[in-house]
Amino acid sequence: MTARGASARRLRRPAAALLAVLWCQAAPAQPRVIVSEVLADPAGSEHHEEFVELRNTGAQSVDLAGWRLGDADELDALVDAGSGTRLAPGAFAVVVDGSYRGNSAAYDSVQRWAGILTIEDRSFGRAGWSNSAPETVLLRDARGAVADSFTYDPSEGIAGHSWERRGGEPPAWRVSYLAGGTPGRANSVDQAAAAGGLIQIEARPDPFGGRLELLCRLPAAPALLAVTLFDAEGRRVARLSDWRPAAIETRLAWDGLDARGSPAAPGLYVVFAQSSAGGRIAGGKRVVTRR
Repeated sequence: MTARGASARRLRRPAAALLAVLWCQAAPAQPRVIVSEVLADPAGSEHHEEFVELRNTGAQSVDLAGWRLGDADELDALVDAGSGTRLAPGAFAVVVDGSYRGNSAAYDSVQRWAGILTIEDRSFGRAGWSNSAPETVLLRDARGAVADSFTYDPSEGIAGHSWERRGGEPPAWRVSYLAGGTPGRANSVDQAAAAGGLIQIEARPDPFGGRLELLCRLPAAPALLAVTLFDAEGRRVARLSDWRPAAIETRLAWDGLDARGSPAAPGLYVVFAQSSAGGRIAGGKRVVTRR
């Protein structure tokens, strides 16, 4: 090889390496759909209210048509339940038994913030999720490749509580702080606590005319939560939670009715919240306006 040819070859190598780096930087992130929550032992109907929550953690929308979910013995195709099969980045999809429609309404409200899918069969896997022996939940994409899996041991769970995936790699799984879990929402074990030791209260819409949606963010969990509404004169109008189990983020709603079932008058109201966790009491309040 001539000196000139060797010199040209040395010049081409850095250029090729630079192109490879630029290609890697420009290559779009691969879509990733994960299993983020599993309720294998619901407090309600064992046949109709089991669910698996999926989440798109990638930067691109994913069409779940052709994807399959189940156990090592049987996989069932995901079926559109009316909200489509496309999952946007960061979005959740709650997959319920094929027998859910017409037999339960436990997750109907979830459709306000997440998609609902069913499976082609009437139960997950061979005969529903196991409550007596370790079980592996398998999710396969449209090509048949394993997209994600999760193995749980019922002896380490709590009846009526879901298994929730905690962020990070490898993922850690914990029993949900809340009975029934958090279908379609951020997992209770992975929520950000309120700072300063106080309960933060979000309200919308404010002012409101009919239904008022509240989000209480607690400083610690699991906890017990009490939420009461008072009018401007300090009289109790409604009790929304009476020291019930709560997660870091707990959603409540007020229908605008007082304790007697009559519409509350327009004006200012105070939302007062208290939580008890680990022997410590925390509080928080917010003033809202009813039109």
